[in-house]
Amino acid sequence: MKIKNKQTIMIICGISFAFLMTLGCMDRKKGVKDLNFEKWKAMSETAKGHTPAPLTPDSPSKAELKSAEAEKPPPPSVEIEKFLPVIKVGLNMQDVDISVMLKTLAKAANVNMIINHNVKGKATIHVSESRWDEVFSSILRSHNLNYVRDGDILRIISLEDVNDEVKLSEADIKKKLQKQKLKQADPLLTEVIKVNFANAEELKKSFEPLMKGDDGDKQKAAISVDIHTGSLIVRARADDIEMIKNLTRKIDRPTSQVLIEAHIVEATRQTAYELGVQWGGAYKGSVYQIGPNAATNLTSSKLTSQTTSQSAAGTTGGVFDTSVVPEMALTLPGSITASEGLNIGAMIQRAGSNVLAVQLSALQNNGQLKILSSPSITTLDNQTATIESGKEVPFQTVQQGEVNVEFKKAVLSLKVTPHVIDGKILKLNILTHKDELDFTNNVAGNPTIITKNAETNVVLFDGQTTVIGGLNKESLSDSESGIPILSDIPLIGHLFKRTGNKSDKEEILIFITPHLLKEPQP
Repeated sequence: MKIKNKQTIMIICGISFAFLMTLGCMDRKKGVKDLNFEKWKAMSETAKGHTPAPLTPDSPSKAELKSAEAEKPPPPSVEIEKFLPVIKVGLNMQDVDISVMLKTLAKAANVNMIINHNVKGKATIHVSESRWDEVFSSILRSHNLNYVRDGDILRIISLEDVNDEVKLSEADIKKKLQKQKLKQADPLLTEVIKVNFANAEELKKSFEPLMKGDDGDKQKAAISVDIHTGSLIVRARADDIEMIKNLTRKIDRPTSQVLIEAHIVEATRQTAYELGVQWGGAYKGSVYQIGPNAATNLTSSKLTSQTTSQSAAGTTGGVFDTSVVPEMALTLPGSITASEGLNIGAMIQRAGSNVLAVQLSALQNNGQLKILSSPSITTLDNQTATIESGKEVPFQTVQQGEVNVEFKKAVLSLKVTPHVIDGKILKLNILTHKDELDFTNNVAGNPTIITKNAETNVVLFDGQTTVIGGLNKESLSDSESGIPILSDIPLIGHLFKRTGNKSDKEEILIFITPHLLKEPQP
C-alpha cells in the first residue's frame, strides 16, 4: 500500500513538473515572439520628442556697446516737469536774491543745480506744504527763466541764455553739415575684398543699399564682383570701405554642413504605429548600456581607445561613456566562460544611426515591413537637399492624327532644407511627394497618377530621428477558385467554387535623421 502511494506521489510530481516546464517554455516563446515590439510598447509613453529650450542671447562686445552708445540720440535739452521732485516743501522768504531762493529750494530736495550768472533779481515767497516741482516751476515762470537737465544736474538759464543756446545748436548743425560735405569731397578709393565662404553676388546685393546717400540717390560708390576669384571690388570712400570690410568679416564664415539620412519603408498599419511610437522622438543619449538589465556604471574606467576593452562579470552588463566613444556597434554573441554566467563580446566603432537601420532590417527579415530605399545626402545650411526615386511613365497623346509619346514622372521624392540654430539644434523644412500609378482608372489606355504630399517644419537635436507617415496605399484584389467543370454547372456551380475579396492597407513611413558634421579635430 505504501509502495502504491509512493508511486502515485511520484506520478503527480512528474506531471506537475512537466506542466511547469511547458508553461515556462510557452512564456519564453511568448517573450521572444516579438522582442522589438515589446521594447517599442514600453517606450510609447516616454519617446514623445523634445522641444529645445530658448537660447541665451550673446552678450554684446565692448565695441558694439560703444557703437550703440555713439548712435544713441542725446537727451532733450529741456526736460518736462515729470522728472522733477514732488516732495512737499514749505518756504518763507522776503526780498531775497532769486539765486539764493533757488539754492535753498534745491537743498530742500537734495537736487544738484547750477545757476547761470545772467540769472538776477529779487523775489518774495511764502508757501506751505506745496509740491516741490510746482514751486520750482512757478519761480521760473515769474522771472522769465528756464532750466536744462544735463544728466542729474539742473541748469538754470535766463531768456538770453536760451537764445544763445539756440544759436549754439544752429552752429553745431552747420558744423555737421560742413563735415558731411567734406566727407563727400573725400577721394574714392578702390579695394579688393576676398570672399571665402559666402556668395559674393549675394553680398553685393546686401551691401549696395548701404552705399546710398541720405536722400536715397546712389553716390559714386560702387560694388562689383570678380567671378574668377569670388572677390568684391569696392570703390568708395575710406570709411565706407572699412565698413564693408568689417561686415564681410562677420558674414563670410564657414557654412555648416548637415548629413541627412533617410529610411523609406512600407509597413502595415500596426507596424507603422509601433515604429512611430519609438522613432517619432528618438534621440541618442550620452551613455549607451550593453547587456541584459544593464545597470552597472563603469564610467570610472572609460574607454580610451578603440582597442581597449571593458567588461564586467555577472549579468548586469556594462555602460560605456560616449564622451570617449560617442557611437558604438556591437558584434554578438560573445563566448560564455566557466567563471562568468554571461559574457558579451563587443567591437567598438562609430555606428551613427545604424541602430535604426538594424531594427528595420530585422523587421524586413521577419516580413513585417519592406525597405524601399535608404538614401543619405549632405547639404549646406539653409540649402535644400533633394532625394528622388521612381520612374518616368510613357503617355500617348494624339494630335491631328499623329501619335505622340510623352513621359511623366511617377516618383517618391523627399526635399529637406536644414537650418542650424546652434551646434546642437536644427530646424528642418521637410516636403515629401509620392506618385502612385492607378491602372484601374485609365484614360485612353494611360493610367492615372495619384499624388500625395506632406510638408512640415520640425526642430530636432543633432542625431535625433523623426518619422513622417500618412502616405497610405490600399490594394484591392478579387480571387475565384473552384473544381473544373463542376464549378461551371448552372444553379449548383457555386457549390464547387469559392470567391474572395482582399484589401491590403499599407503605409509609407519616412525616417529622417539629421547629423551636423563637426569640424575635424586637430
